[in-house]
Amino acid sequence: MLTDLIIDGNYILNKMVFTLHKNNLLFGSLHKSLEIAILNYRKLYPFTNIYLVSDSKEKSWRKKINQNYKSTRKKDSDIDWEFVFCAYGEFKDFIKKKGVKIMESPTIEGDDWISFLVGKANSENRSTIIVSNDYDIKQLVTYSLDPLLINIMSNEIHNKQKVFLPKNYQLFLHSINKLDQNDIFNLNNNQEFVNLISGFMNKYDINEVNTIEVLLIKLISGDVSDNISSAWSVIKNGKRRGIGEVGAKSIFEEYISVFGDPYISDPDLSENIADLICEKKKLSKSTIPEIKSNIEENMKMIILDMDNIPKEIVNKMNEVYESR
Repeated sequence: MLTDLIIDGNYILNKMVFTLHKNNLLFGSLHKSLEIAILNYRKLYPFTNIYLVSDSKEKSWRKKINQNYKSTRKKDSDIDWEFVFCAYGEFKDFIKKKGVKIMESPTIEGDDWISFLVGKANSENRSTIIVSNDYDIKQLVTYSLDPLLINIMSNEIHNKQKVFLPKNYQLFLHSINKLDQNDIFNLNNNQEFVNLISGFMNKYDINEVNTIEVLLIKLISGDVSDNISSAWSVIKNGKRRGIGEVGAKSIFEEYISVFGDPYISDPDLSENIADLICEKKKLSKSTIPEIKSNIEENMKMIILDMDNIPKEIVNKMNEVYESR
């Protein structure tokens, strides 16, 4: 099965930097540690393409929508970031010569690149394995039975390897096994890919992802790490309190019971969510337009889809992609 490997450079870099800094090994071992990490991923499977994506040094295009986007993030002052970024630049030059495609461009975030590359791979009947610890990327963990392909996410947190597979991924495995059984001439031997997933399941912590649930919870609760506000909030004891993940999950479940399975393309989605929030929080119906507007702004910030990203950004990504 044709498969692309997409590596979140921000995740790999930060993981290595903090681990090495903690053990006083940063200055002597960063380049080699990054090289070993990439090599270990390359060994997993004969990937069709290998990409390393990185955030732009310039401010994200999302800042034009929300000036406070990621404004609360702070770098560890104990770390020599000038050295880190210089070493990372040299490392990217090094692995580019080894066949890894580097994807980065002004104002474009790593998340945007991952979404773009997943879309490109899937449109050409290739699956993807995404190495990232970014919660937003879970919305890309999906599968298709026609054409037969799957998008998987993997990361390591606190020395625990996790693999994220789409909800009901067993249907994909069943279909791929059935395809091989019917292929008497072995023209579509996908056993190596099945073995890869089986290896993940045997060795790592497997998490099933409901893509629409992941998205709706975040649209409702916002994202503290990115400084994206909850769809509704109130000031209590001098602090602004919004809807947390538990509350957002409850609203998601209520949505299903009232409206059925949600679809991002549904033009009534934001208004239906706003209506449920009003009922849950016992708010006046007059607050629905404001909550609806907040949800729609969160959609622009959070949904990783080329139809949701400004055309000039998508065009730039296409230019860079074609040049690689």
